[in-house]
Amino acid sequence: MFSRIWAWILSLLMMIFPWLGNYEPPLDWEAAALVVLDAIKTRDVDAIEAYMCKNIKDNVPNLHDEIGKFIDAIQGEITSLTKSSANGSGTYSNRGGKTIEQKLSAWDIETTEGSYALSIKWEIYNNFSVEERGIRALGLMVETENGWESCHVMIIAPEGM
Repeated sequence: MFSRIWAWILSLLMMIFPWLGNYEPPLDWEAAALVVLDAIKTRDVDAIEAYMCKNIKDNVPNLHDEIGKFIDAIQGEITSLTKSSANGSGTYSNRGGKTIEQKLSAWDIETTEGSYALSIKWEIYNNFSVEERGIRALGLMVETENGWESCHVMIIAPEGM
């Protein structure tokens, strides 16, 4: 008898909140960041492209080439990668049951030719558009004698971050 009541309650909840039955666990962005960092080291454009959100894949012209330009902006051989203090900061929004969670993965890169700051904005959870999970933005700064400057090679989801 208890199992029938439980099944009825569960089915009622699923009718009222249909997204309950479609739960997708958050993207493991920390593990994904390590894959992307390795892909930058090995210049593997396909591995980075695989983590891009649907919006970027659908709307950034010549995405494969843009990722290649992004990687090529890092001059020299990478000698060290260190997590930045901004790593893990994020945003969360819930509007009318539509929930999105984003995280920032930030890294300091040292190469034989210079210093860089890499930022990767991840959409780790989206309960109404699961295919949007992934990289929402890639940014790169280079250290110059005048301080930190943008490398002008950013890849951003056109609908915003």
